[in-house]
Amino acid sequence: MALTRVCIYTRISTDEENQPTSLHSQRERLEAFCKVQEGWRIVAHKQDQATGTKLDRPGLQAALDLARSGSIDLLLVYRVDRLSRKVRQLAQLTEELDALDVVLKSATEPFDTGAAAGRMMLQMLAVFAEFEHATIVDRISAGIERRAKEGRWFGGRPPFGYQFSSAERVLVPDPVKAPVVRRVFDLYARKRLGTRTIAQQLRDEGAPAPSAGWGHPGVHWIVTNPTYVGKIRWRDKVFDGVHEPLVDEFTFAKAQAIMRERGEHAKRRGNASDFILSGLLRCGKCGKSYIGMSANGNGGRYHYYACSGRQKYGPKACDGDRLPREKIEHAVIHQLASLYRDEHVISDVLARANADAEKRRPEFEQRLASIGAEITRAEHALDRYYDAFEQGKLSPERCEERLTRLQARLDDLRAQEAELSIQAPHEAAHAAAPADLAEIADVLETVCAEGDPRKAKALLNLLIDELRVNSRAEILPTYRLVTPVVCAMSEKVERAGIEPATSGLQSRRSPS
Repeated sequence: MALTRVCIYTRISTDEENQPTSLHSQRERLEAFCKVQEGWRIVAHKQDQATGTKLDRPGLQAALDLARSGSIDLLLVYRVDRLSRKVRQLAQLTEELDALDVVLKSATEPFDTGAAAGRMMLQMLAVFAEFEHATIVDRISAGIERRAKEGRWFGGRPPFGYQFSSAERVLVPDPVKAPVVRRVFDLYARKRLGTRTIAQQLRDEGAPAPSAGWGHPGVHWIVTNPTYVGKIRWRDKVFDGVHEPLVDEFTFAKAQAIMRERGEHAKRRGNASDFILSGLLRCGKCGKSYIGMSANGNGGRYHYYACSGRQKYGPKACDGDRLPREKIEHAVIHQLASLYRDEHVISDVLARANADAEKRRPEFEQRLASIGAEITRAEHALDRYYDAFEQGKLSPERCEERLTRLQARLDDLRAQEAELSIQAPHEAAHAAAPADLAEIADVLETVCAEGDPRKAKALLNLLIDELRVNSRAEILPTYRLVTPVVCAMSEKVERAGIEPATSGLQSRRSPS
């Protein structure tokens, strides 16, 4: 009688109710199944505690290694979905086992890959397993979205600063970590510190930290998370939450305005160094920032700016040109000074910016008026509920939920009003006198030539929005004017290249 060497494979399921006993139950039933089969002997048992949608599971790969080495004749599972929940993956496994002369069999389903009918049955079972998995995913997703719409935390680890109350099934402030979150918003929105500075300060103080520790990504995540103003974010939607906010709407809106102003999520300013254009130069090919670097050559030590994408991933990823530091810095400072000495350019930019602001002003005023009217209606509704409650016409149970939602809506409207006020066009700016403009140009040249590099960098960050580097001969600058309403590029400003060292008029750009 031929001996059949069997490897049994078990896998826990994330959707079964009794998960602690699932693996044990599967193993017991498979062992009992093998005992009643003539000539079968279990030579190995492999198991996994991972999703069935992927094949790179340690237990499964160990079972396949036994098949590849010729150590087993049959792979036995309790159900086909223990092996995989994907039709394509199951077909791939079956094909490989067939090539190795290893039979795949289920203890509870009528198929045997040793026969054509069994392989057909396996494919049908695989289709049902994949359908069942998709149904489970849809049901879970729908449940999560329903809880999010109700304003309740939908599962997973609570955000830093909160705990999950299993009794009330809502997020509640963590007495130790919640004050740290409030402090992050205070440092960012009131003191206007950067994310890196805040992270370093909290590390130095030994403040309670998220699981990943204090770094600028963690601070950025906190500052942009609407959970802290009583919202629930699910995928790309934000719903009113029923949990207690840790910061008020105005502080959160102010933080978002600062975030947009700095553009910290898209570009990070360079560290204080002698490279005064750090954080301003950006590669036009890959979008990465340029960084200052130094190297030794035949002529001594030289300094240059290089694309960080090319430095990190190599020239195949980006072939952005290197820029000699002295040439590019001199070209930018010279062009900026020339711009501020040209009163006609400044006047033209201001006139167009003021015209654009006036064109957009009615839209902002209309939106502000609309939000103001909604705020008034919400306040009146709250007053009516409070009056009815005080007169004994409504019980706390009947009006509590409605009052909570109305108050949340009112807070949201006030935050929208505050944010819109920040974005609204300001009063028209007036052109500065030629002498004032010339003084700005003189200060610029003096600070950049003789002053502390950190001061020069701070000044350039104020005057420059971006320097887009397409090549050594094509650098597109976007300059700012020192007014609260203008961040524009004059169409008269040249596109300046630095190699060869010329400044011919190659193209023009419109205001940004």
